[in-house]
Amino acid sequence: MNTLDRNSPVPLYYQLKTILLERIHNNEWAAGEMFPCEQELQEDYELSRTTVRQTLSELVNEGYLVRHRGRGTFVAKPKVTYNPNASLEMTEYMRKQGIQLGWRLLSTEWTTADGHTAAMLRLGEGAPVWTVRRLRLVGEETIGYHFAYVPKQYVAQLNMNTLEEGDSLDYLKGLPQMENSRVERTLEARLSCELEAELLGMAGGTPILYMERVVYSAEGEPLEFLRAAFHGDRFRYRISL
Repeated sequence: MNTLDRNSPVPLYYQLKTILLERIHNNEWAAGEMFPCEQELQEDYELSRTTVRQTLSELVNEGYLVRHRGRGTFVAKPKVTYNPNASLEMTEYMRKQGIQLGWRLLSTEWTTADGHTAAMLRLGEGAPVWTVRRLRLVGEETIGYHFAYVPKQYVAQLNMNTLEEGDSLDYLKGLPQMENSRVERTLEARLSCELEAELLGMAGGTPILYMERVVYSAEGEPLEFLRAAFHGDRFRYRISL
């Protein structure tokens, strides 16, 4: 269906949305391709600006389209989806979906723990922590960042050779304390700050999926605290209970 039924009780904006979704699903526009502007859709379907704008706003809010300030509206790329309850590590899980994950290592250095990091690691504020900053890549595209903090007593046994390949926890796997370890994740949707926007190549205030992770030994000792964030329009977690 590519025409509107003006006698139908279904609102015109919803009819237009259905038509455009069908055209998107039929790959009439490729992922990442510029989408027709409001004026073009108004003329093609003989609709008011208000009706077209409502339709496009819903398609953006539902993740089918993405707006770039000063550039226009584009067909959204498919979201990278990961289920942490799956039996596979993220890299292997994604590989089976045809997605190649990678890293860009930004820095490794000693820093002092701020109040929140210290609390998560059960350290005193200002305690030294080994800090690993990386960007998460899909191909050459940055979809997220990882800032990880490790207490001083575990650093000598870290495998620094795995920081640019494999999964995010691979560098910890040489620790004896990783046997029977457990992971707690906290996720929330929020707007990016200036630093996050710069890291992820987006405008400030763009929605992101923010995550904090703590890795605990079998005895309950924190081994790592992680702050991470991902593009809200490119990444999602699927939780199975």
